[in-house]
Amino acid sequence: MPDSIETDVPIVIEAWLGDSPEVEDSDDHELPGFGEPIVRAAESFNRAHPEYEVRIRKIDFRELPRVVADAVAQGNPPDLAEYVYTANQVALDTCARNGDPLFVPVQRAVGDRTKILGEPVIIADLVPSARDYWSRGGELVSVPTSVTSNVCYANKAILERAGVERMPATWQELAAACAAIAELPDGPAHGVAWPNYGWLFHTEIVGQGGLFSDNDNGRSGRSTRVFLDSPEMLNYGQWWQRMHDSGYYHYTGELNDFFGGMEAFARQDVAFVVTSSAVGELMTDMATEGGIELMAGLPPRANEQPYTGGPFGGQSFFLTAGLPKEKEDGALAFLQHQLNPQHAIARMHDRSLPLTMAAYEQAMAEHWVEPFLGFRGAAEQIASPNRTPAGAGPLLGNLNGINGVMIAAMEDVLLRGADPTSRFRAATEEAQKLLDRHNAAAFAYPPVTPDALTVTA
Repeated sequence: MPDSIETDVPIVIEAWLGDSPEVEDSDDHELPGFGEPIVRAAESFNRAHPEYEVRIRKIDFRELPRVVADAVAQGNPPDLAEYVYTANQVALDTCARNGDPLFVPVQRAVGDRTKILGEPVIIADLVPSARDYWSRGGELVSVPTSVTSNVCYANKAILERAGVERMPATWQELAAACAAIAELPDGPAHGVAWPNYGWLFHTEIVGQGGLFSDNDNGRSGRSTRVFLDSPEMLNYGQWWQRMHDSGYYHYTGELNDFFGGMEAFARQDVAFVVTSSAVGELMTDMATEGGIELMAGLPPRANEQPYTGGPFGGQSFFLTAGLPKEKEDGALAFLQHQLNPQHAIARMHDRSLPLTMAAYEQAMAEHWVEPFLGFRGAAEQIASPNRTPAGAGPLLGNLNGINGVMIAAMEDVLLRGADPTSRFRAATEEAQKLLDRHNAAAFAYPPVTPDALTVTA
């Protein structure tokens, strides 16, 4: 196959990005400029391949799955669509007009090629645990465009005054540190804040070696059962409840609220905060403005077992099936181009951890200046050799809705004194209904696109 094609009119590749737009008159903290590295990569690709034109359209990531489904109904779906991680199964179950899957696994489309239109195939260089996260049955289904993890930050001065010598590695150590901080005569009101947020539940279950759903978290087969009342979940919920009841944990009262905990940390109302690496630079800026010297580490886990490689947050590109050969090759070439060393390394300065081993090696180089404190520690999670089905993270239908059920259950435990065992058993029943409804659409003949299409991160 030739490395280029001749045409008088460029072949257009429609690439839709999941954007995080600024919202006027809103208290929500958005991420302005999100996705700009991909815009720059598209411009670079168009210069290198004038026979193609990658056209970028930004769509609110929360609405993108619905917008794609609407476009299918109108007969004009995109060629590439970037879905947030909670919508991976939604993307896999989105149907073309004939009922076939809208998207084809990227690895299948690439085949055994090592170059596409002269662009070296980069997907083999993906950081292994990130590759696991965006795979099903060992096959890469989409190409990650950003990957994030969680970081625990601490106020160094408060820890020193309380005699806490290092960042806590376990729940027990965190509780002990919070107890010491509570003894300070003029210390913060609470020890630690973290959001009531689905992703953190996933990571804490993984930290105990547990599964969120059957069939290896949906990695060896479709998830048909969800486990919100597993021993690992209840262990986490009961410990969290004890931290709250002891006054050590600060709950902002808002669901999915990363920023409320960060603001409490900036006010020095807490000594520790767990937040996403995606806002690591913002966290650093907030600490600097507040005169706080930061310490950083990994979020404490139930025990001292080695960290697994996930699960992660982030976004990825899905490739529409059945494109004309020239268009598919152009789309695949662009997916490699936006991951080449230049763009993968640039991505690390725009809220993403390393996506490729080339970028990871750069991040670990002595001369490289990390964009924020805690970046290297978070990056090391991505490259962890401890890869398990649990660590690959949950792949199941309506994960967004199921996360919401789980979050509401935890709020009842924290604010209304609900018993974790009975409350999470009820949550499992509710979540199972959501999963069954999603799977019913996928199992229909012909299959139909599920109806729960609005998502959150």
